[in-house]
Amino acid sequence: DSVSFILEYWILIMLDVPQLLSRLKMSLPRSNAAACAMCSMGGVGSTALARHVGSISDKTIREHAYTPGVYDADKGIRLGYMYGNPYDAVLSVFRRNFQDMHSKAMNVNSPTPYKSLKGVSIEQYAEEAVDYFNIQRQFDNWINPDLVKHPTILIKYEGLVDSIDDILGFFESTEPFEVRSRNSSWMKESPKVIDGLQTMYGDLAKQIEAMPAVKILLPKQWQGLVDID
Repeated sequence: DSVSFILEYWILIMLDVPQLLSRLKMSLPRSNAAACAMCSMGGVGSTALARHVGSISDKTIREHAYTPGVYDADKGIRLGYMYGNPYDAVLSVFRRNFQDMHSKAMNVNSPTPYKSLKGVSIEQYAEEAVDYFNIQRQFDNWINPDLVKHPTILIKYEGLVDSIDDILGFFESTEPFEVRSRNSSWMKESPKVIDGLQTMYGDLAKQIEAMPAVKILLPKQWQGLVDID
């Protein structure tokens, strides 16, 4: 009945990731067609992992979706959202000169218009101290359990090395994946850049630091998809 299902659901979300993965029998068939989508805040090394697990969102307008709601109409899909230290993430975007393209990607189909960052340097961006990527909004949407319509794994870049087996297990990927470490650090930037980044993303950085390496969110409509015997 509905009461027992609610109890079962809460028992499941209280389990740690290895326990949850061991008790879940995902009835989402893997075939030649990809059944997963990896999204990210950008600048967190998600592209290689997305391609490894066969993400359908790779190089599409949904790879940096501002909300998981853009996948609500998809059937039989698992989602991944990868995030990390926002200071390093933003610096990575600017270092590769992706800032204008990323501003478009992070705001596409959202309530906010895209702000052109073409030709804008990290120093100029930090000085203005306005989050035109709307990273906080994206993060809040993806970690919100009320917006979950598909099994979703939240992945923190800084915990990727220790959690990669759990991540591959969630996506039923049997091939090993080599995690590459970041070669730069925001702490090496100029005081003005650091100050601007902290003004924009200080609260978000604290939220992310407090997050576990991985966390699995389940849709409330999970009855019949989970074997907890």
